[in-house]
Amino acid sequence: MARVPGSASPRRRSGSAMKAPLAGVVLSTTISSLGTGMTMLAIPWFVLESTGQGVDTGLVVAAEATGLLLGSASGGPWIDRLRPRHAALLFDFAAAAMVVLIPVLHHMDRLPLWLLSTIGLLLGLSRSPGDAARQVLLPDIAQRTGVALERVTTAYDAPSQGARTLGAPVAGVVIAAVGAPAALAINALCLILAGLILRFTVAEAATLEQRHEGYLHSLAEGFRFLRHDRLLFTILCMIAVTNGLNSGLFSVLVPTYGQEILNSSVHVGLIFAASGVGIITGSLLFAWLGVSRRRWPVVVVCYLIVLGPRSGIFLLEPGLTVLVIVSGLTMLAFGPLNPTLGAVKAERTPPAYRARVFGAIAAAAMLGMPVGVFAAGVLSDYIGLMPSIAVFTALSAVMSLCPLVFPAWKEMDRPEGTKILDQAGSRA
Repeated sequence: MARVPGSASPRRRSGSAMKAPLAGVVLSTTISSLGTGMTMLAIPWFVLESTGQGVDTGLVVAAEATGLLLGSASGGPWIDRLRPRHAALLFDFAAAAMVVLIPVLHHMDRLPLWLLSTIGLLLGLSRSPGDAARQVLLPDIAQRTGVALERVTTAYDAPSQGARTLGAPVAGVVIAAVGAPAALAINALCLILAGLILRFTVAEAATLEQRHEGYLHSLAEGFRFLRHDRLLFTILCMIAVTNGLNSGLFSVLVPTYGQEILNSSVHVGLIFAASGVGIITGSLLFAWLGVSRRRWPVVVVCYLIVLGPRSGIFLLEPGLTVLVIVSGLTMLAFGPLNPTLGAVKAERTPPAYRARVFGAIAAAAMLGMPVGVFAAGVLSDYIGLMPSIAVFTALSAVMSLCPLVFPAWKEMDRPEGTKILDQAGSRA
């Protein structure tokens, strides 16, 4: 990046100013996401150890998922009222309290199934607004530090994805060594530490002055804004559908493929690991090389590469090596999507609406997931595994054409001639 004459002193100040807030939110998010990833295994394992009933496990997990959905959809006004950093701190502590209650009440022999399910619901309700509050902080951090918004969103997204992926294996090791209650206690400590790091490294977002209005009116106003922004509403619909297809593929069809075709859960784990590495690597490469590119062509190409081919390769029934390589390479193209869409959300949404709009989009993403899982399960039972993968591949291929076909997607490009300001004076 070219250096602007006379800008040495501002650049030095910008570099030191950047370290604390950007590094703080990245470290806080990474630790919080690691705890979240641990919870995804630790809670179901705890329920299975405690009751031995799969239906009980499903009930508790469903309660937490319901809480995540409701918290995403309805948490925006609370984030606005509490302010984003303060909200992230409080919701992290609330989630930690819910997690630590599980082993404590279990040790006291006072944890019936109805109470465990209620705790799961409250855990979901507290986790999703905490995540949304962190996302609301990102545009403000980008503005204060002079770092391109896509780089800030990448710095947030890549470690979060990696930590969530790593969380389940870490939980597995901890459970094997000292048991599921200890894994839950570590998760609670992660959430507390994440909140404290955010408290002492990130300044409160400079949002617009809040108007005194009712909760429901505030919530409805956010949804109205989202509905009337053509691009944001299109992104919401795209994320809801593709998340449903992804969940059905990776939660049902790929594990079934591993059982029936590969005959190995380890091989499925390798495919998932390659996908995770591909996503993180793609995000980092995009932050390094792709931020200055036009957004619309990047999104078009990435969706075309990701959505159809990564599921279609299973129809060919190749060997494990080919599946691992193709999964990793196709998911490289997934890496730029979240940072790009996150930057578009932040730029098009006024600060006063960000918490509500970001939460609504997250809720739509979660709403598609159970639908996709249910559809994949029903299809695989009625028409078989390979025809089901073919259906999901065809639907994914159709969805990959949406950014190319619908003109609303072209609105994501910056106005002609706009430069990306990066690090207080440099131009990308």
